[in-house]
Amino acid sequence: MPRVSVITPVLNAAEFLSDAIASLRWQTLANWEHILVDDGSTDGSLELIKMAVSTDPRMQLLRSRGHSGPAKARNLGLEAASGDYVAFLDADDLWLPEKLDHCVSWMDSNDYDFVYHDYRLVSQDGKKIGAVIAGPDRLDSETLHTRRGVGCLTVVLSRRRIQDFRFPEDHKGLNEDFVAWLRLLRGGHTGYRLPEDLARHRLSGTSRNANRLASAAACWRIYRDESDLPFGIAVKWWVEYAWRSFWMHRRAAPR
Repeated sequence: MPRVSVITPVLNAAEFLSDAIASLRWQTLANWEHILVDDGSTDGSLELIKMAVSTDPRMQLLRSRGHSGPAKARNLGLEAASGDYVAFLDADDLWLPEKLDHCVSWMDSNDYDFVYHDYRLVSQDGKKIGAVIAGPDRLDSETLHTRRGVGCLTVVLSRRRIQDFRFPEDHKGLNEDFVAWLRLLRGGHTGYRLPEDLARHRLSGTSRNANRLASAAACWRIYRDESDLPFGIAVKWWVEYAWRSFWMHRRAAPR
């Protein structure tokens, strides 16, 4: 049985997919499985996945019905996962070699529900790297609503402690990972920060960071509809979130 199931949704990511796969193959922890879920790619991504699967038995291809979105694609991967832990690597992102080894060792030692770690933004061509982005040391409802830094590419979940985890498919567009972490916290789980820089989030044309206004608007809807916060608290926390997001992106932008 693999220690970690790594899930990657793929939609027209041929430009970056090989780098993402390579960053997983370079991991110092080699006992993993990689579940790549093609979501209807038309740019050669599917052929890249098939080639990778044919050369590495730890990798497998799943196919969605096409253009179903990252939440449904990740959930298909979760249904097929067999590892003790599960982690999420998007097709345009990168992990540093010690990512899985350090996360799994830390979780084994502390028996945490889920963890996340620091990371950096990189330019589309991968040549420019920004400052370290760090989330809160402990994730609870208030820090989730007022802080940034818990990137999906950094999260590792214990499948023993968190059973039947799924990404919400009813939140179309941005921020389904925000809702997923919110529902984990509501379920009594707690997240902890591993204070190490272990990943790179690429700023491509399709990156969520490319449309911060839409992301901020989506967060406001979550605060009112999903979190059901009182209006005054929603305004206060959203302003904190937006302000911190602005300065985080300004400081962490690749230079």
